Amino acid sequence: MILHCTKKLYTKLPESVKIAEPATSAIGTQAHWLNWHANIVTIQRRQCIIAVNDTTRFTLFIPCLTKKDFANLDWHFNDVFINALLKNDMPPELVNVAATNYQPLTFDTICNRSVQGTMNQVAQDVDYGFHYNRASVADICAYRYSADLNHRPCGVKGQKDYIWPDKEMAKLLLKLSTKIAVGAANTSLH
Repeated sequence: MILHCTKKLYTKLPESVKIAEPATSAIGTQAHWLNWHANIVTIQRRQCIIAVNDTTRFTLFIPCLTKKDFANLDWHFNDVFINALLKNDMPPELVNVAATNYQPLTFDTICNRSVQGTMNQVAQDVDYGFHYNRASVADICAYRYSADLNHRPCGVKGQKDYIWPDKEMAKLLLKLSTKIAVGAANTSLH
């Protein structure tokens, strides 16, 4: 899985996880599953990451990271992703598809302005939400907060209608599970 980082986030990552040459994306459903964008934001003097899937705009909010957490960002990402799916009441079979098809993150600095626009909007919503509710970022549940961020309409450049990130992720996981099932059936026939 590729996490396209802002330069600000990329500089925080250890050299061992960075890609020397930007990878080209795969084709088809797998490519949609693999591509995410991420940015680091400071909320209440704490470093937080907002990650957005390129196709579905499914959003993860990973709060209160320390320097050592950046070396284990893959673990934090996977933890929040799978648990956000669970908090979104995804069917267990789709959560299983996400868990079994999860691949270690790789990082680069390629950007998509449309996805970055979504990240910026989410960052503003998050910052305002904490200020308005007088909530502490250190006290939230990242799983529930991420789930809540995904159950809202989201505009995408070039699309007339708004999308719902949680529903779009469910569709993508369903396509991925169907593609895997078809591939397994074809393999067993040979």
